[in-house]
Amino acid sequence: MKNKLITKVALIGGGPACATASIQLIRAGIDIVLVSKEIGGTIKNANLVENLIGYPEGVVGKDFARSFQLQLVKAGVPTILEEVLTVEQVSNGFKINTAETEIISEYLIIGTGSTPKKLDVEGEKEAFLNGKLFYEIYNAKQFTEKKDIGIIGSGDVAYDYALNLQNIANKISIICRTDKTSSLPILQKRVNDVINIVILKNHVIKNLVPQDDKIILDVDENGEPKTLTKDLILVAIGRKPNYAFLSEGIISEYNNPKIDSKLYFIGDINKNNFRQVSIAMGDGMKVAMETVKKITEKEGYHGASRKVW
Repeated sequence: MKNKLITKVALIGGGPACATASIQLIRAGIDIVLVSKEIGGTIKNANLVENLIGYPEGVVGKDFARSFQLQLVKAGVPTILEEVLTVEQVSNGFKINTAETEIISEYLIIGTGSTPKKLDVEGEKEAFLNGKLFYEIYNAKQFTEKKDIGIIGSGDVAYDYALNLQNIANKISIICRTDKTSSLPILQKRVNDVINIVILKNHVIKNLVPQDDKIILDVDENGEPKTLTKDLILVAIGRKPNYAFLSEGIISEYNNPKIDSKLYFIGDINKNNFRQVSIAMGDGMKVAMETVKKITEKEGYHGASRKVW
């Protein structure tokens, strides 16, 4: 039998957006629960976050994620570390289901971030299942030591992944579909200064073939067929909002927001949002304060009976 929980506000997501919102809600004495398979979010992929005020030397993504994990504990945020399977609207609010828990909330804040876009080529799924292809560097890094790594993509993430691995991998190839890059100039300069990183332009991936302990890439280079052999592949060709687990009704409201709704979307899941940690945190704070205002304006609500800091 599932555990059942009723709360005023439920937050889904383990990244900076929901962490910020949940801490602010706890400070206001609101009864909440934060649900996520894990805490940290995609900020764990970042080699170095340099545009976050308060970190003059920058901060490694994993270190930043660890710091707000500790802050959630210190703030006393009730957390359920389970994967959310379904979310739907019910008469008294929202119902969230994991494999073990059912949560009913009056308000719902969703900050589930984004998921990587796929190449959609033959052999991709097999390579992923065989542990030869990854989409998140924090999952792949332990397998990259002294290896020949291919990173498919031409934006900030691809360049950041390469810099992240420069002192671990033997060789890194950034494989670009065209002769252009959308990466920041500062990242391009840093990559160009690293001896073991090369940039392969005009390489269109046709298919992937896992072979023994290698992965073979069939590529079209300027109209000519070519093969590349790598130990491991990272795919960094963009991301899309992560909302596949939501009901049709909630997705409809995502696409057509309602005025004075009790449903909020924060951080990278937001349409057309720039994927920056400071924006995600700002989203979280703004929505938390709006939610507190709505709740506390209701006659008779006195907050949760828990310690705040």
